[in-house]
Amino acid sequence: MMAPSPPTQYLFDGGQSRAIRSSLQTIVEDNRAASAASFAVALYRPRGENLVVLAATGNDLELFSENEPVIAGTFPRGRRPARVDGFTIRSLLRNRSVELPSSIILPFSDEYGTGAVVVGNPSPQARPDVLEATRESLTIANAIRTARQVGAFRLQRDLSIALNAIAAANISISDPELRLQNMLQSGRSLLGSDVSYLATAEDSAGVFTFSQTLGIRTRGFKSLRVEDGHGLGGLARILRKPVRSINYSNDARLQSAPVAETRKEGILSAMAAPLMVEDHVAAVIYLADRRLRAYSPTDEALLNEFAGFAALAIEQNQMDVYRERQTLRRYREEMAYSLHDTVVRRLVEIGFVVEEGGRDPDFSTSQQRFQVIAHAVESAMDALREQISDIFAEEVPVQEVNAYAVMNRIMELRHSSTVARTHGENIDSKCSNLSATSAAALVRIGQEAIVNAERHSGCANIHVQLDTDDKTATLSVQDDGRGMSLDDQHRSAQSRVGHLGLRGMQDAANSVGGLLSFQTAAGGGLIVTAKVSRHESRNRL
Repeated sequence: MMAPSPPTQYLFDGGQSRAIRSSLQTIVEDNRAASAASFAVALYRPRGENLVVLAATGNDLELFSENEPVIAGTFPRGRRPARVDGFTIRSLLRNRSVELPSSIILPFSDEYGTGAVVVGNPSPQARPDVLEATRESLTIANAIRTARQVGAFRLQRDLSIALNAIAAANISISDPELRLQNMLQSGRSLLGSDVSYLATAEDSAGVFTFSQTLGIRTRGFKSLRVEDGHGLGGLARILRKPVRSINYSNDARLQSAPVAETRKEGILSAMAAPLMVEDHVAAVIYLADRRLRAYSPTDEALLNEFAGFAALAIEQNQMDVYRERQTLRRYREEMAYSLHDTVVRRLVEIGFVVEEGGRDPDFSTSQQRFQVIAHAVESAMDALREQISDIFAEEVPVQEVNAYAVMNRIMELRHSSTVARTHGENIDSKCSNLSATSAAALVRIGQEAIVNAERHSGCANIHVQLDTDDKTATLSVQDDGRGMSLDDQHRSAQSRVGHLGLRGMQDAANSVGGLLSFQTAAGGGLIVTAKVSRHESRNRL
């Protein structure tokens, strides 16, 4: 394929490039040290844009982030360093400011705008030495000019990689959902965002729903219905161009935005871009972060380039078929959640009571009855799992599932408010797909391990890790709770009337010839590890 054209003039760092910040960091630090100052920052204002932070450094100060929009005092004229008293820099993104009773300001300019390196001390007793300021204005402007060339080259390379990944997937993957998952992963990698998700039209009334997600955890957010003009995606649909929101909860441009659901999901900053097919919006792609991130015009231009190519990869007939399948899936999910919230939960509670009763020595005469009840509960659980599997069965069987989708299904499990969850992946792009049966087994094991940890271990933190290689996929769930003795591990693995959750994990691993192990973590807690073949196999590893 032809190389993509580079995004609009690289005036700010964007994507995964930090070329400008890297080139200025040394200059800023040199000026800070030479002037015996505790704080230094490089500010820049392109014509028609806000003043932003390009780089910052300091001692014991909470620094500004790159591209953070700020307001500040007036820069002195000329190109020579000048002392300015009472200079204040205040963030437009958050409640943060730096007041410098005495500062040295070195102004600079180029063909796109003006800026300054500001050094100073928040303490009024410490005055930086203006005579020791290093690096003249021309040196700073040249460093930025060179960094722009480096950054533009990096973004063009990253964009080519992302677009090639989409093109390759469109050739090699026939399933529309896997194609869209691949597209979301490519976009998330390109921008370096925490999460990505795709909204498609639910009906002809213009209501969009989130049909594919990567990294989204809460059911409430996934179930959102976005009307035309509502929220960030609705604005992007009206404007027909990418829109960035640095601080979503406080963005006055957004109408009827789902602020509560977005805050609960943990998203603070986001971008959205329409995917245009035959002059109408076929979908909206979102990239978002769980930290305040000053998405720059460079980020917006990069997303625009990516969205233009991604839209070409989505043929309208595939979108129509996918929309029908998504509507059916939503119905199936509602049925499955209903079953889980009623029958399954009660059966699990009965099972736990039986287990506790079976361990009580005063109930020795009732052991046989407890075993009968436990077997009945297990049988009912298995039958319900089979019914739920039937609900999720596709008209066309899915042969492969993306590993990121596996992690997504595990992490979307309902969350305990007292336990913090994190996750990580080490997934090579050439080893990212699993057989449907192996994927289902890992999802079941991962969710069972999380439920067991949250209910019984007394943990405060859970970390889920998924790694793949050319032959296997390895899932580990680690908590910092009470752990499990070796005797309990062996007894639960061998007994058919043992802990329902552990037995369910073992059954899932056995169904695909996988290996399941339990290990005590070094600092306390339990590590559950499942290793399965990436490909269809009944042979044990």
